[in-house]
Amino acid sequence: MREISPFQLTFQEEKYYEKRFINILNMGKKRNGIVALIVVFLLVSTAGIPVACQSADGGSALKPGTIYSHNSGGEQVIAHDAGNSYSLDKEGHVIISYNKGETTVKVPLTLYPGGSNYESGMTVDETGFYISEEKTAIAYGGFGEKPVQVLISEGMGKSWNTYTVTKETRGSTKYIGFVTKNDGWLVLSNFHGMGSEDHYIYKTADGGKTWTEVVGNANDVYTRVLTGAGFANDDIGFLSFRYDTDFQPAILVTQDGGLSWTVLNIKLPENFDTYSKTPLSPVFEGANGLFPILLSKDGASNVIGTIYLTSDNYGKTWVYNKAFDSLKSGN
Repeated sequence: MREISPFQLTFQEEKYYEKRFINILNMGKKRNGIVALIVVFLLVSTAGIPVACQSADGGSALKPGTIYSHNSGGEQVIAHDAGNSYSLDKEGHVIISYNKGETTVKVPLTLYPGGSNYESGMTVDETGFYISEEKTAIAYGGFGEKPVQVLISEGMGKSWNTYTVTKETRGSTKYIGFVTKNDGWLVLSNFHGMGSEDHYIYKTADGGKTWTEVVGNANDVYTRVLTGAGFANDDIGFLSFRYDTDFQPAILVTQDGGLSWTVLNIKLPENFDTYSKTPLSPVFEGANGLFPILLSKDGASNVIGTIYLTSDNYGKTWVYNKAFDSLKSGN
């Protein structure tokens, strides 16, 4: 069984953060005190001092963790690299690496490698990962007799707890994340074939111990193949879909916690009209959001690179930001 090393986006992490904070400093309306606050955040973050942000509802927001998505070919990709990652050893044990390899732990979970064509709810492509120093969550199962479960650690893998989400067969793909240590979300997909899926949203308010399904209208609005998901806070969230659609990038948005979903209309420059556009999972640091969109041409495997949308209001509005482009030469 080969070790898994998920595809990473082509920009370097240091360059990414440098460009991102420069962009934030110059972006949007400069509200009273916000520029000074961001400068302080940049300085203390560079110094390695933990900084707590406030979520929209006043809770203590987590620093962004490493989050995973899928490209249009169904391969797992990294949507945001926070310096943490996972791999499989030869026996299939999940190995988590924190802080660019400074700390490595073995997780009490074994998975099958990606691309194994073995549908079980237990392959890496069917598993959701959220990896940060403050909170790590792995969602798996949901096939046959296996319930969907979440494995959680709040101590960089020193201890783990397993919690059941649902016994329903819902687990073609899974996306999981937390906006605070207590408030998290989970999106499950149930693939029907012919590019059709149903999607189910769950929320937790106790750190992942219990999960409640949000019964909304997402499946009435759009039921194609999911490639990513993310929430800025308890209210505002997004579902991303692969490019086989009449509207691109195909993104749904909710502003009431997942009860109602609508199409997010994004206007991109005309020079991207000839490319297929697959949105991944958005990442948020407070009100500031980054939404990666993979560009491909002549098939899913011919990835040209990644462009980015940015937001400074929890994803209520998005704009294309050329400063973040990571494209192959000549595109």
